[in-house]
Amino acid sequence: MAVADPWSTAGMDFLLGGCAATCAGIFSNPFDVIKTRQQLQGELGDQPGTHRNPYRSIFKSFQSILKAEGIAGLQKGLVSALAFQFTMNSIRLGIYQTAENYEWTRGRNKLTSLLYSIGWGGLSGVIGATVACPLYMIKTQIQATSHGKYAVGFQHNHAGTFDALAGIYRTYGITGLWRGYPGIVTRTAVGSSAQLATFSQCKEFFVQFEFFQESVMATAFVASMFSGFFCCVFMSPFDVIATRLFNQGVDSRGRGLLYTSVLDCFSKTLRAEGLHGLYKGFVPNYWRIAPHTILNLTFWDQFKSWKDLYY
Repeated sequence: MAVADPWSTAGMDFLLGGCAATCAGIFSNPFDVIKTRQQLQGELGDQPGTHRNPYRSIFKSFQSILKAEGIAGLQKGLVSALAFQFTMNSIRLGIYQTAENYEWTRGRNKLTSLLYSIGWGGLSGVIGATVACPLYMIKTQIQATSHGKYAVGFQHNHAGTFDALAGIYRTYGITGLWRGYPGIVTRTAVGSSAQLATFSQCKEFFVQFEFFQESVMATAFVASMFSGFFCCVFMSPFDVIATRLFNQGVDSRGRGLLYTSVLDCFSKTLRAEGLHGLYKGFVPNYWRIAPHTILNLTFWDQFKSWKDLYY
């Protein structure tokens, strides 16, 4: 049954979505840094003898970052990462929750319900990513920054989040802050659809059992584990493309030096590095997505259960 007045708590739903993602982002950011470095390592194939491979595994990546940048290196780009998570997910989860409140994700049967969930998950993700796009670009560029033999990809060397936003705006205008936008839209549409649709469907399955009926936390945790896996499998190639589009160097007009579009990045990466290139950073990406999904959606469900006690 639909709630009597879904809009009465809509603002709280948006706020809770952003808070849940921010809490999760603190724990998942080190894996995001590693994922970004691995995705840029060997971009389009290094020339023979120049590929140093300092990020060939999660363990080696931790070792390289700690050696070059210390413990702070593992939380590189944290400010922009958390700002992105809050902005994007307050909109994404808020819209999706509103759709659930109005039962717009419900169909005549399980198949149509799944399709509606996928559609609303993708739409909410696209809207959230559109607003938060500049923060994702800055996050990627700061996370990629290192020095010496540990530097991979183009090095932007921003002093911080606000310095980066101001510098890009001064040089390239407002459009410069949305450079690479098609990459994040594709990435987020695929990832959000897979994540939210599978999360909702898994929750419906598990609450049939008495144990899960008695624990919101347990239900959200297990459903998030499955959701994170599907999200990672479907989103990883688009995540690689988004990282490379955002991190590439640009000319005086703000045009990318390596790629002109999502399709151009996809085809060049596939030709130069094979299918493996599109799944670079898959392991740290899973270790980022899985706990982030678990924490994000578990926090989200727990926050909503607390909200329901007072509204």
